[in-house]
Amino acid sequence: MIKGGHNYYPVKHSVKIMTICFTLCLFYSPSAMGQTTGLSKESSSIMVLSGLQMNVTNNIKDNKEQILEGIRRAAKEGASFLVTPEGSLSGYTSNFNQAEVKKALEEIKSAAVKLKVGLMLGTCYKELIKGDEFCYNQVRIYSMDGKFIGAYSKILRCSNIELPGTGEMVDYVEGELKTFDWNGLKFGILICNDLWATPGYTTTPNPYLALKLKQMGAQFIIHCINSGTVQKYRPFHESSAELWAFSIKIPILEVNAAHGNETINAQSGLIDSNGERSLRVPDSGTQFFTARISIPATNDRTKQE
Repeated sequence: MIKGGHNYYPVKHSVKIMTICFTLCLFYSPSAMGQTTGLSKESSSIMVLSGLQMNVTNNIKDNKEQILEGIRRAAKEGASFLVTPEGSLSGYTSNFNQAEVKKALEEIKSAAVKLKVGLMLGTCYKELIKGDEFCYNQVRIYSMDGKFIGAYSKILRCSNIELPGTGEMVDYVEGELKTFDWNGLKFGILICNDLWATPGYTTTPNPYLALKLKQMGAQFIIHCINSGTVQKYRPFHESSAELWAFSIKIPILEVNAAHGNETINAQSGLIDSNGERSLRVPDSGTQFFTARISIPATNDRTKQE
């Protein structure tokens, strides 16, 4: 998050004092010290992202209408992208109508292009590969002009430890870790358990995907969630995300699914690179929010046009 302001120092009308102050300001200015401030255009980029904590249902039409409203609100906020929770269009299920999802997706893309809002859209999605149908739990990314940037599919799919290889490991095809580039910025996406490797729901070794994304050059991480309401998991979920942001020194934006008025077990919002939650979203009900992420410049990054 951006933190800034101006410091004003009252000075008497004394030539001597003014001279001293001018000299000190010159000596300690960022340019004189070979530094730049965190808010200058040369030293950082600002990513404006809106998140929609929405009720994810198995009714694609209802989901679509919620997402369309989120796009309208994101446009008013000047956001580059709207981020939605895991499974937000299709529903968090592998049992959905792919034709209906594709039709709804076209409506959503059209609305987003008209309002110049990019999408990081959580949805399950089916693809035909050599005549066989495969189902993925994805986040699909579209630029503000509707260009398909790519999709990330969940890797650490949930499976009961007493029945390894079941559940999501049957429902969805395992994805591949990747980073995405947009306007000179590089980011990664993780879906729910990908970041946590929650005990009781993870039957494979923890691959430490957040760390790998940092090693691959990601400057921030988007975490799309649909974690439910069982509060026993909340301390683990939230502290794990905070510790990853702190350990790898990059921000993590989290967008969870709402479950009516019930309290969810992982809070949506922004975790800064120091591991602190600088933006907290109410942990129940539909919530819309916008975060401004300050990303330090690197010498090898293409500047935003």
